[in-house]
Amino acid sequence: MDTLQVRQLQCASACSLAFMGGVRRVADPGSIGVHRSSFAPDSGMSADEAVANVQAVTGDIMSYMTEMGVDPKLMAIALSYDRSDMRYLSASEMTELGVTNLTPTQPPVDASKMPSTPNPPPAEASANEHQLESAAVAFIKGLIERHGDNEDLAISQVLTSYAGIVDYYGKPTDLSSIVADKRSYFQRWPERGYHVHDESVMVTCASGRCMVSGTYDWIVRSLPRHKQAKGVARFSYTIAIGPNPKIIAENSKVVR
Repeated sequence: MDTLQVRQLQCASACSLAFMGGVRRVADPGSIGVHRSSFAPDSGMSADEAVANVQAVTGDIMSYMTEMGVDPKLMAIALSYDRSDMRYLSASEMTELGVTNLTPTQPPVDASKMPSTPNPPPAEASANEHQLESAAVAFIKGLIERHGDNEDLAISQVLTSYAGIVDYYGKPTDLSSIVADKRSYFQRWPERGYHVHDESVMVTCASGRCMVSGTYDWIVRSLPRHKQAKGVARFSYTIAIGPNPKIIAENSKVVR
């Protein structure tokens, strides 16, 4: 069997090992994520047993990588990231490490059939694509940072930005349920602040959809409950492009 991975449907953690099992492997940049092996705190093992088992699993994974033609140097990258984080691989890294082993190629060009005057490059198309990506990033960045507004404004933003049915954290969810979930969170944390890391943002647009992912800082506080929390989260949104763009998928995960 062959394996294909697109960035809109990221393959991370143990999924990356399944991907490496393909005879021919093709993946979009940033679609394969790795991190080091670990056991849950409630696994019942002592620290020494956990270390021994992780070492054994790591050895098995390295043997598997070698058998699949993947450079075991990938393990050195994975070991730098714990289970609460993820390292997504670039196209050049996947090629150099053997994670992917097939590069799309173009058929040879028959020069005899080429026009005497070459057509100009599609600069307008490239400009439009860049404009679309920039608009998608601005749309999502605005949505995330507007979640820090008061409850009514934040909910209004949700109502105008989401489709009727959304792939919401892995489950098809109707808009009214999403609004109820967001409202409950906003009420639990009346004071909220979000800041997107511009340098972390990745965007891909194709077939009428744009996927925007990255990380942001967050801080929430509830004075009545004397509670406060802050950290960094990774986000991923998919937008259906049109006269009125709508979010059709949302996912996020606190990384620290």
